[in-house]
Amino acid sequence: MNGKFIISIVSEDKKGLLNQITSVFNKKNYEIESLCVARTDIRNIVMITVEALLPSEDLQNTLFKLERFIEVYRADAHCAKTHHLRKVAFFSVSKEIMTSYSWSAIQKYGASITGVFEDSFLLEKTGTDADIQELYNKLDGSHLLSFCKTTLVLKESMSNMEGLF
Repeated sequence: MNGKFIISIVSEDKKGLLNQITSVFNKKNYEIESLCVARTDIRNIVMITVEALLPSEDLQNTLFKLERFIEVYRADAHCAKTHHLRKVAFFSVSKEIMTSYSWSAIQKYGASITGVFEDSFLLEKTGTDADIQELYNKLDGSHLLSFCKTTLVLKESMSNMEGLF
């Protein structure tokens, strides 16, 4: 049975690295839900976060394969059910949605306006999938023009870098 895991990889930044990492998942037909690469304060070191569905019994072998790449210093996994990956979501909404009820809902869910356009607003919300889904459900309808969600770094992932450099 597949579980959702958040895999944090500390690696040297190298051309073609993402292709190598995704090939580990693609060869076994594991679904990648999100992939994020973030630069660190250490020159040429990146933190890669992969949110993927794979069998629990294959997790350790997958981590082993990832750590076999010369550039990878460490790969760790966390169960997505117990470690909530924070994400940032963007909602493009029409200006007509901005009634007092809608504005109070937007404030209630911790979203902020980050862009004002001729016929729309761009809202931004940081939180877990559940937090973002709750706001999405409130905004869903003819006034929601588009939606996008990206992954951020798992707080526990920062401990992956301790003692490496």
